[in-house]
Amino acid sequence: MNGPERMIYHLGVEDIEPGKWLAWAFELLGCYAKAASEEEAFAGAQAAIEEYFFWVARHGRPTPRADQPIEGKVVETYRSFVSEGDYIVNAFFEDDRRPLSGAEVGEGIWLLGCTRRDLMELIRDIPPERFTEPIRDDVFGSIEKIVEHVATAEWWYFDRLGMAFPRDQMPEGLAGKLEKVRAQTVALLPALVDDSRVVERRGEKCAGVGHRDAPRRVRQSSRAGAPGLPGGERGLCWMPAQDCEKWIVRMVRYGEEKD
Repeated sequence: MNGPERMIYHLGVEDIEPGKWLAWAFELLGCYAKAASEEEAFAGAQAAIEEYFFWVARHGRPTPRADQPIEGKVVETYRSFVSEGDYIVNAFFEDDRRPLSGAEVGEGIWLLGCTRRDLMELIRDIPPERFTEPIRDDVFGSIEKIVEHVATAEWWYFDRLGMAFPRDQMPEGLAGKLEKVRAQTVALLPALVDDSRVVERRGEKCAGVGHRDAPRRVRQSSRAGAPGLPGGERGLCWMPAQDCEKWIVRMVRYGEEKD
């Protein structure tokens, strides 16, 4: 008697900065493993996929059978390089050229809604002193600054494609930024279905999928600069927006530090 059919997920592996590697599961929106080396990122992909399914199930979506074997297969590897002005250009995989489907957009909007609800449920109970408390070795420096990045990152993705509202119309308060930018994301994502554009700026490529951050890989293809100021010059490494939301949830709930 044959056992459950093995599920194979295609992986894109990249070095986002020295000593930090990601392995993205192309078939699963926002799913990736991160580690200190290429080999460790690949080795961690199975556990990351299992954790992803657990999270999705906890939010009410069906997932594969628990006993169904999972296998990751690396199909692309990308090594970052430095462009002009010390601008670090991260992965634009060949898979990123694949236009978004209507199903992916619907799934992405659902995923972004789930992570946002998790985030808002937790930050409303964070004491003000913890919200602004410095975080050791973190590029943003505090939960407040991470949330500010979450609030504005999606605006940056659409600005690269010439679709965002004018920067001077960005609300000043965090709550207003979170609400207005997310409303724009939900409104504009359907327009990216079957959009095959690829835009290149300063060595980085943006496809008509918002860098897959919105929604396919929920990430960006370059890391650099002033986090929380998506239209400006950037020079620091910053996390994918959905990862920021998930990390805040983990940190507050379990007291974990970002690795």
